[in-house]
Amino acid sequence: MSGKGVKNKQGTSGKVASQQLAQAFADNRPTQRKPQNRKLYDLLVDDVPYQISTEAFTYNDEQRFYVSVNGGDEHIFTWDPDLKRLTAIDEDAATWPESLEEAINNRLQQELK
Repeated sequence: MSGKGVKNKQGTSGKVASQQLAQAFADNRPTQRKPQNRKLYDLLVDDVPYQISTEAFTYNDEQRFYVSVNGGDEHIFTWDPDLKRLTAIDEDAATWPESLEEAINNRLQQELK
């Protein structure tokens, strides 16, 4: 009879593996969101006014920012080594004018200094 005498309960290896996985990647979670980290800016780009909301956070030991324009959806900005500037990493932000993204980068760079 196969399986007779096996003392490993079904499903226990999965629990151990998930605990090990959680321990291995514990530092990969974004820092908790804090309202006191949120900053609002008024930017005028190409004669168009924008209200920008930013909130800094750390992910994988990297400084990132939640960014919202005029109360819209949040986008994540992070350093792009190819562009050598902070830029949105999601495709939805591609609808923003390039000049707006550059202005946001400039403002965030001032925060990092």
